[in-house]
Formats: sequence, structure tokens, C-alpha cells
Amino acid sequence: MSNTHDLSERAAARRALVVDLMQRVRELAAPGVDRVALARIKDELCRLALRQDLFPVQEFAAIEAGSSSMYRLSEDADHRYALYVSCPQQGRSTPPHDHTTWAVIVGVRGREHNRLYRKTSVSADGHTVMVEQVDSFDVVPGSGLALMPEDVHSIHLGDDGPHMNLHLYGVGIEHLHDRSAFDLQTGAVRKFPAASGVKLAEGAL
Repeated sequence: MSNTHDLSERAAARRALVVDLMQRVRELAAPGVDRVALARIKDELCRLALRQDLFPVQEFAAIEAGSSSMYRLSEDADHRYALYVSCPQQGRSTPPHDHTTWAVIVGVRGREHNRLYRKTSVSADGHTVMVEQVDSFDVVPGSGLALMPEDVHSIHLGDDGPHMNLHLYGVGIEHLHDRSAFDLQTGAVRKFPAASGVKLAEGAL
């Protein structure tokens, strides 16, 4: 059996599972997304992440810094309900930031260390927001993290790759233009740009 044929069959199997998953996600999210709904969405996504055979590192290679680290699997026409495979390089990190939409991250390969924060003060003009770390969580195969739009987290990767996670957003990450990043020392708020350079996975919806 040729490599091309293997890839085509794998993409078709992955696509079928993604179609089923996204339908369940839409049903869970339809009444409104709260933490209970997010926990259920996370459980659904964890089941897909267990199929490591559908996410080989040869097909989802780490993406160089300077662009998005993501391959898109699915996104609705109105840019809602967007699912990605995240494949960042070793050592990559982000500042504390929010998403302005709900997000679920579950592990496929490696360990993604997340730090979780709460806002302790906000200036009257909103230009200064002090945040402090209140928890941490390692996203590894079989586990996941669910975030509401206002939640703040940062990601820190070691040298123990390859790293691969599934990321699901209420709105596609290329369309999140109002995310904020927060300076831990000064509280300065800056725009956290929407992602660019997202690649399409084979069989993407």
C-alpha cells in the first residue's frame, strides 16, 4: 500500500470523526456555553485526541516560530467552531493572555505547561491590568483545559517534544482580533494579534 494511499485513508477517517465531533459540539454549545458545557466539550475532544494514529508527526510537523503553530481541521462558514492541531516548536511560550472566546485544549503528544491567572486590578481606562498566577496545569495525552472568554493563561513548552494538542475555539483563532496580553510586572495591556499562517490539514472541513 502506497504512502499516498495511507495518507488518504487516514485523512478520510480523521475527517469522519471530526464531522461527528463538531456536530456534538454545536449541540452542546447551542444553549449557551458555560463551564459545564465546556467540560462536556472537553470530554468529547479528549476522545478524538486519543486517536494518535490519526495525527502522525510526519503529517503534522512542528511549525517554525514567527507564524501560527496550527493546522486547521474544521471551521464553520461564519468562522465559529474552529478546530486545530497545534504543533509548536520546543521551547515556545506565550505571555499571559485571554481569548475573547471560549477555548478547549487537549493533549495528543508531549506536555504543554499552562499557567492560569486572575485579574487583581484594572485601571479606569483599562490600559493597566494586574494579573497574578493562581494555578497551573499540564496538558498531556488524556487531559485537557477549558477556558472561558475572560480567562487568562500562558503556555510554556520545554525541550521534551514533539508537542501536539487539539485546540477548539468558539471563533476561529485567525479572527480573534481583540485578544489582550498582560505584562506581569507593569500590568501594561497590549493587543495579542490574531493568528496568521494557519495551515490546512488534509481533508479539512
